[in-house]
Amino acid sequence: MSGVPAVAVSHLSKYFPLLSLRRLVTGRWREGVWALHRVDFELEAGECLFLLGPNGSGKTTLVKLIATLLAPSSGRIRIQGLNADRAPLEVRRRLGFITCNESSFYGRLSGWNNLAFFARLHNLEPRRAIPPLAESLKLTPYLERRFFTYSTGIKRRFDIARGLLHRPDILLLDEPTTNLDPISAGEVRDLLLELRQQGKTMIVVTHRLEEVDRLGGRLAMVKEGRFKEMSRRAGENLEDLYRRAVAEWDHEAP
Repeated sequence: MSGVPAVAVSHLSKYFPLLSLRRLVTGRWREGVWALHRVDFELEAGECLFLLGPNGSGKTTLVKLIATLLAPSSGRIRIQGLNADRAPLEVRRRLGFITCNESSFYGRLSGWNNLAFFARLHNLEPRRAIPPLAESLKLTPYLERRFFTYSTGIKRRFDIARGLLHRPDILLLDEPTTNLDPISAGEVRDLLLELRQQGKTMIVVTHRLEEVDRLGGRLAMVKEGRFKEMSRRAGENLEDLYRRAVAEWDHEAP
């Protein structure tokens, strides 16, 4: 694996056709939206990339493409040298997709039964996989309670636990601290910092610049389906960097 990027994205584009009865009848069904257009980047093992940008810009689409949950319209994704199109199952074994979506858990089941379900999807024995992970994420006292009784902060810890069950090298996180109070958000950032220090490769979709400051890493803006990395000038704070990047982007836009 030496010299092979953890994540390599080349000329990646995604087109969504806008289907409706009227478009089908009139023959205009091919009209649609380019959610992403010719995205290119590479991440080495242990690097962290933050995706910033307005809502609807294509950030989540990009992460879902890397996670093999969507098929690209064109371009290529390689995970640790594996072509995601040709080996999606093997690629998924190397990825932890942390969606922070409570609806993917079963509210009336206990935390243990939820994690056991996801562990079996990875062909893992729950009694071996869950206890050490729950202990490290401070979830052990909550395992026997029903999921719907948890606070949002505890639910977010279960989101992270689900993504870590199979011990992936690469983590994809979609707004990991959204809807959290400041204390819970800080606790989640501390967990992510621990994972970063363990050498995990991370792609993080976020609107919160404090996460970039806490974790450190590369920054990229996604806007109107286009991708552009941002470079921080000496002494420049993140808010100024973001404003400058938006202004430069608007100036360059055709």
